[in-house]
Amino acid sequence: MTRYNESSRQKQTGYHDGKILIFRRFWRGIHPSSANWLINLLTITLLLFSMKAFTQQNSLYDCDNSKLFAGYLFNTGQYELSMHELERIGFFCEYDSTSQLILLKAYRKLKKFNKSNIFYDRVGYENIKNLSPEFREEYIRLLMTQQRYADVQKSIASEIPIKQKYEHQIGASLLLKQWEEAYQLSLQDVPKTNYKILGLKNVAEKSHSAKRKSPVLAALMSVVLPGSGKAYCGYWGDAAISFSFVASGAFFAIRGFQEYGTSNAYPWIIGGIAFSYYVANIYGGATSAIRFNDNIDHGFIHETEEILYSDY
Repeated sequence: MTRYNESSRQKQTGYHDGKILIFRRFWRGIHPSSANWLINLLTITLLLFSMKAFTQQNSLYDCDNSKLFAGYLFNTGQYELSMHELERIGFFCEYDSTSQLILLKAYRKLKKFNKSNIFYDRVGYENIKNLSPEFREEYIRLLMTQQRYADVQKSIASEIPIKQKYEHQIGASLLLKQWEEAYQLSLQDVPKTNYKILGLKNVAEKSHSAKRKSPVLAALMSVVLPGSGKAYCGYWGDAAISFSFVASGAFFAIRGFQEYGTSNAYPWIIGGIAFSYYVANIYGGATSAIRFNDNIDHGFIHETEEILYSDY
């Protein structure tokens, strides 16, 4: 077995040495000038290959490809990565309005409002109307996203031309709970309608016709009959609790005065507690009406936001 292994190694070694010997004889057989030509050819080939690889690598990071990549990141919802790529483009490449607009949109979607505000502050409010329609529309959307609805109304009143003027006008009125103004806007005839206009008009009409509760009336009803103000607002459980607390407090106070008279402190203490229940019942009636109205208004605001921000 050992002899077999030794003979096998000798054969492998001889085979390897034989290949080296053949290569040496082949190389010695080449003319010196031919050998130099072959070396130069290999060197030039390697150099060209390296330059091609370097050029292809650099082309991945040039401005045009970087802009395409940033747009892809934004369109696929990768706003954070898109923002970083666009900021790099803004630093290394020439100014491009399309990239700048996408960057502003990325800031808005990431709620980095300060960065967007810096851009428009540099432009100046009086010069916003001179921007392209896309930048003007983005400015209004930025204000709406920041819930600066009064500034939206101011911009529309100052005749800043925007594409969705009517939608933002009636939407801002609804979000500011200016129900009457929103209703009057909904009565206007609009040449071109879309789902947003129709939806916002519907919300404006419903908000105007909604039956809200009067806090004053609820308080007065609670004065006459404890708990009735809350019942008027539809809170029957709270109404029953208020009535039972006030009635029981009054009952024990009257009974205490009948048993102990006015010279004893006990009926006065019970009477004070009963009176605090009575006052709390009046206050609770008024706040129940306010809460009822807030719930209605919140539903209209939520519906407005869903319609208005659907394409943001």
